[in-house]
Amino acid sequence: MRDVVVIGGGLTGLSACYQLQQLGVDYTVIELKRRFGGRIETAREKSFVMDASVFAFGSLADEPWLPELGLDAEIRALDARGFHFRAGTDRLVAAMAARLQGGHLMRMAVSSLGRLGGRFAICLENGLMLDAGALIAAVPARYAARMLYNLAPEAAQRLANTRYESVWQVALGYRKVDLPRVLPDTEFLYLWTSDVCGRVPDRQHRLVQLAMSAPAECPSSDVIDAASRRLGGMAQPVVARAWQFDVARSIFGDEHAGAIRAIRARLPQGISLVGSEYLLSPRARPGLAQLAERIGAGRQAACDAVAFRRGSRRL
Repeated sequence: MRDVVVIGGGLTGLSACYQLQQLGVDYTVIELKRRFGGRIETAREKSFVMDASVFAFGSLADEPWLPELGLDAEIRALDARGFHFRAGTDRLVAAMAARLQGGHLMRMAVSSLGRLGGRFAICLENGLMLDAGALIAAVPARYAARMLYNLAPEAAQRLANTRYESVWQVALGYRKVDLPRVLPDTEFLYLWTSDVCGRVPDRQHRLVQLAMSAPAECPSSDVIDAASRRLGGMAQPVVARAWQFDVARSIFGDEHAGAIRAIRARLPQGISLVGSEYLLSPRARPGLAQLAERIGAGRQAACDAVAFRRGSRRL
């Protein structure tokens, strides 16, 4: 029997698995996609390295786990407040996933959660069922709402109130001479540029990564053209990629932290709900992800699951 099941193999879910493994706990991770990482994805073309979604990170001093994964040599500073991985953010996912030895089910969706003889029941969309002593759900709110509908209806209803906005992450590689000296970053949700070795072919080129709002049904070519026009580039980019994501926009607004605490209070003991949508503190800077918060949330969920299992055995 599985001690813990982790639903979702994004960064936070993988962090939970990594911590469970270090604690010697049996676990299985269930992932909907063919690969781990969630929105973390890296494309490489013509010596440019372009990230989908997560690109830049803050709080480098708070990442003592990087040497554990052999990634300290991959770090490159963007400025005084941020850093990124020289060869792409997917290096982080690959390093973490390579160290996981627990069971994993890929391309598998969870339809609902329930109880079975004092344990949790995980019903899969292919008709199979798993059981677990504790659960860690590292999935977006709209998926968590569906899974929890029968087990925790009040929490599910609150999760279902989360609204989403279509956001495009665009990566553009230019020759420096084809870009204006000052880029109009106010045109975008965020904008980062880099010419560090490993991200671009040479110092004569620059990588621009930005995010902008656009309907999900827009062709990616139209989004790329719109981004290029707003940048004021004098020529077409050497390379260009665009990824579309639905980003949570909670209806609770300034009450977000209180709303998340209320949802967690309505979950059965033994279930942790974690991920970027459930962080209690807002981002300090648009486009800058805090690795310590995301990974810390996964590790804490793993510790909470172990504590619950130990307590339940004494009952």
